[in-house]
Amino acid sequence: MIRCVMIDLDGTLLRKPGKKTAGISDENEQALQRWQAAGGLAGIATSRSAGYIQKYSLRTGAAVVGWNGAVIEQGSRRWLHPLPSRNERQLWRTLGGDQPENWVAMVTPDNDWLAYDLRFPLARGYCENPLNLIQDHRQVLEWDPQRPDLQLAVILAVYPDACFAQAVSARLLAQDRGLHAIETSSRTLMIVRAGVDKAQGILEAGRKLGLKREEIAVIGDDRNDLTCFKTFENSFCMSSAEPEIRDEARWTVESVAEALTIVQLENKQQS
Repeated sequence: MIRCVMIDLDGTLLRKPGKKTAGISDENEQALQRWQAAGGLAGIATSRSAGYIQKYSLRTGAAVVGWNGAVIEQGSRRWLHPLPSRNERQLWRTLGGDQPENWVAMVTPDNDWLAYDLRFPLARGYCENPLNLIQDHRQVLEWDPQRPDLQLAVILAVYPDACFAQAVSARLLAQDRGLHAIETSSRTLMIVRAGVDKAQGILEAGRKLGLKREEIAVIGDDRNDLTCFKTFENSFCMSSAEPEIRDEARWTVESVAEALTIVQLENKQQS
């Protein structure tokens, strides 16, 4: 029996005809209302910060898995898997942040940017910046070495092409920094603590909710959802996804609403 659905945001829940990130469609909104009115649980699992999800409240959202599993929120409680201690300037060079063609942002647990390229519009949608920590990325190598280190939660990086992104990911593994890179697109990486990914975040959130793995369904559409499709038997991929991503999910659907319909049919067959 499926008791909870964990839903990706961009391209999945936030999809309207012809637009990948455009708010929740009426069809999906109404389907979620019916699912929750019947006692089902619904949560979000995304690359975005947990705080960002407040813009897309599910009313009685079971949990939020943010930053691909680096942060989990359930009600007023929050659990974080921050990056291990590191030399920020050396890590910045490893990630290619000192090269102007790359966009790299270091993010603190408070959802502020420690370093951020002001040309980087994608990053602006991921943070609230309440402590006003944003710095121009070109100042990174000029940081005062006596400045107290700020804890980092994740690092977001966008590269000109997939080859460069893959090279950065390989460098991180070779240097054994306790970090790994999650592909959120072919040329976009989110750097998190080793062992952290969206599937592990969902499993952790499920344990806190008292759910078994088979009681959770996942819905997604991109590379960072692949671990979810491999971990959860009840997996749904949007038809708009790349074929190699769709092939890893149990079902291919046109919308979250269609996925919820299948979930309810599966539950009826098992009851």
